[in-house]
Amino acid sequence: MKYRLLATDLDGTLVTEKKRVTERTKRAVEAMLSQGGTLILSSGRPSYGVWHVAKEFALPEKGGYILAYNGGELLDCKSGRAVFSVRIPKERIPEIIRLARVHETAILTYEGEYVISECAENPYVQGEARNTRMKVKAVPDLISYLTFPIVKLMMVGSEEQILRMEPIVRDALGPEFSVFRSEAYHLEILPAGIDKGSGLLKALDYLGISREEVVSCGDYDNDIPMNEVAGLGVAMENGCPEIKARADYITCSNEEDGVAAVIEKFILEEE
Repeated sequence: MKYRLLATDLDGTLVTEKKRVTERTKRAVEAMLSQGGTLILSSGRPSYGVWHVAKEFALPEKGGYILAYNGGELLDCKSGRAVFSVRIPKERIPEIIRLARVHETAILTYEGEYVISECAENPYVQGEARNTRMKVKAVPDLISYLTFPIVKLMMVGSEEQILRMEPIVRDALGPEFSVFRSEAYHLEILPAGIDKGSGLLKALDYLGISREEVVSCGDYDNDIPMNEVAGLGVAMENGCPEIKARADYITCSNEEDGVAAVIEKFILEEE
């Protein structure tokens, strides 16, 4: 098996627009796992929001990993243990929340099965809850509420609002933070140096797998670092122009089983 590991994004990549995993994709992943391959589900979502997808592939039984929070946490599905997890410096959290308040932009984070926000009724907060299959918890004062470790904060809004906020947030927070769009309406805020590429490198070091043995699939800007780490970086046909321009290979869209096609073409060995 030339490629031993598949790292794949979820939204716009592995799952359809209706957030479903197709039967062809399930069969392809099952065949890959049966031949000794490893699957990493890589997403901006929190680990809890990826867990139902991991269960569809029986990763808690067969083994596999969730690279959550855009590279901020690696979860071993079989043991349920976090292999690594980063933290936003707690002294900077109030500053980030106040920045969102000043610019009237909804901000959220996660706690167990909940998306938590001061703007619980905001349509983009509600959309994140639907995408992750989590519940929304309304918090009157997020600053006083967040007494536990936080991996990621995320501002959400219209495409125009997020485009406007990106340089404002990056300039305000400085070099201690990674600030980037993971979707047109999501602005991720993580500790500096954290992205899907750095997270994948840590995962490969833990697993003892070389970059040359990895296939990565993604559709958006935040998947580019992961694709550049992999031996074969794949963009979806529905992907943004930048990831397609820098990909080693372009597969079918997420509506046309693009990830399954990659597994069949590059990973599965003839029986």
